[in-house]
Amino acid sequence: MKNSQLNLRAKFFMARTDVVGRSMTFAAKPNDVIPPFTGIFEWLFKSLFGAALLGGAVVWGHDLPHRKKTDYRPPTEVVVIGQGEWRYRLVPGWASAAGEEVEIGHGHAMVQDRSGLLYLVNAHADHAVVVLDTEGNLIRYWGDFTPSAHGLTIVGEGSEEYLFITDNSPNGAIWKTTLGGEVLLKIECPMESGLYASPNEFRPSKTIVMPNRDLVVLDGYGKDYVLRFDSKGKFLDAFGGDLGEGEARIEHYGPHGGAVDFSSSGRPELILALSDKQRLKRLSLSGEWIETISLPGSNPRDIVFHRNHLVIPNLGDDWPTDLLAAGYLTVLNRDFKVVANLGGAPPEYEDGKLLQMRHDGHTFLHPHGILFDREGNLYVAQYDSNGTFPLKFERMP
Repeated sequence: MKNSQLNLRAKFFMARTDVVGRSMTFAAKPNDVIPPFTGIFEWLFKSLFGAALLGGAVVWGHDLPHRKKTDYRPPTEVVVIGQGEWRYRLVPGWASAAGEEVEIGHGHAMVQDRSGLLYLVNAHADHAVVVLDTEGNLIRYWGDFTPSAHGLTIVGEGSEEYLFITDNSPNGAIWKTTLGGEVLLKIECPMESGLYASPNEFRPSKTIVMPNRDLVVLDGYGKDYVLRFDSKGKFLDAFGGDLGEGEARIEHYGPHGGAVDFSSSGRPELILALSDKQRLKRLSLSGEWIETISLPGSNPRDIVFHRNHLVIPNLGDDWPTDLLAAGYLTVLNRDFKVVANLGGAPPEYEDGKLLQMRHDGHTFLHPHGILFDREGNLYVAQYDSNGTFPLKFERMP
């Protein structure tokens, strides 16, 4: 073949276009064969047509990396993610008008109050909390007291509800506030514990409120301890990090998110999402190791119980090796077997061992926090995803 034909075909091969409002790059997998010059227009047409059907996802599967995070845009058309009983349909453009009124930083976590309003915590120094209704309308925003709001928990106390906002910056803190943003309590590094040489080592990622109002704080960006405080902020005890032996210890970066499971035969247990370790770890509430569950190709950031399953946002499928790797959500049953991946390829097992998981399509960039509302709709907040508001999905019948 002449060089001129090769050069022209190379230009088509690297062509960039915009289909249904989303930018894409075409690239072939190793076994793809570029057609001869006479068939290249048919090849390009099929590529474009296929891209439209896939809603702007990379045409040939999950193995093409993102170019830049600033290129990420949520799908503008209906996209269905998941498998089996865990299939969800995107609500395109949800909260887009709110996005024109207020800027958000990293989308980290979401909760819903008794009235149905949604609270998004994001890393923005001027407004850590953005309040929306379920239609995506902006209600209010507030919170200039925390530079890096990361974790969010809502609790009821009698007729009132309160938020616990966890700040993961150096010398981080836990803030208890009203739903309107009034600060009621601030918990800082427990220097009296003897675990920290400096308050800057304390960088908590999430706070779990127990039925007796004790607080379980995960120092996920600091020294990887699981710390317990009473409701007034008095330090009680700790485990994890460099405490204990063997699997009872937690390596850095370890306890990023998690949840307490009260369903196992009367013995509550803490399930931790060990982000960069691509694992879950089950511990008693006093720190005794129960089990470690490997999730290859994951990066679990939190755990939410829904429909008697565990649902986990994975920041990326090759994170932190590839910081541009896209993420997805993983669903596990109570036996800790993966039954579905939302925005990811279906899970595969071989001889009882879970094979490497991966994202599939570009619905998400970096899922970080998830919420299921009272109607069963799914909301996904994303970290470092070009300032996008959360995505809303409806469950498929």
